[in-house]
Amino acid sequence: MSPSTLALSQRILARLMPPAQAEALVGDLLEERRLRLQAGSQVSVAGWYWRQLASSVSALLWASVRRGAWLITVVTAVASYVAAVGIQFVLWSALSPMTSPMTSKSGPTVVGLFSFVAALAACGYVAASIRLGAARLLAFLVFATTCAMLAISMPASLWYEGSLLVLGPVATIAGAALSGRLRRVRL
Repeated sequence: MSPSTLALSQRILARLMPPAQAEALVGDLLEERRLRLQAGSQVSVAGWYWRQLASSVSALLWASVRRGAWLITVVTAVASYVAAVGIQFVLWSALSPMTSPMTSKSGPTVVGLFSFVAALAACGYVAASIRLGAARLLAFLVFATTCAMLAISMPASLWYEGSLLVLGPVATIAGAALSGRLRRVRL
């Protein structure tokens, strides 16, 4: 098992548990792995290690759901997404009398795109300030909804959706980085 694979498995476990318990569990698992490596082959130890990880994940996920920690993150991300759409609508309403229409016959304009990107950056900042993982989830929501728009052929321009596919998550993460809390988030 490569060191990067071992590190990945440790991060999976650490994400699903409170930090104090994660350190103890990962330490015990690594110690048992080391002892098994002395007595057996690396292939059999790798199989044992992944079986231990797989059997732990479902119980840890359930414990995480019972703690309710994920709920705050999800609510913060969804509320931030709704707020970004609302901010974009307010910006559109304010800018539309002063500029060309936000949408033309071919779809949204650059002003519409950048107003939404600015709203996403602001909401990424707020989301990261409330809950560290919410900004990453917000970036995923933007990416997923843009992919859904592309898949079901919503009546928006391809350049708009393609730009939003890249700029939306980037703006969200950039806003989170501005909050100063992103550096403490492990990706």
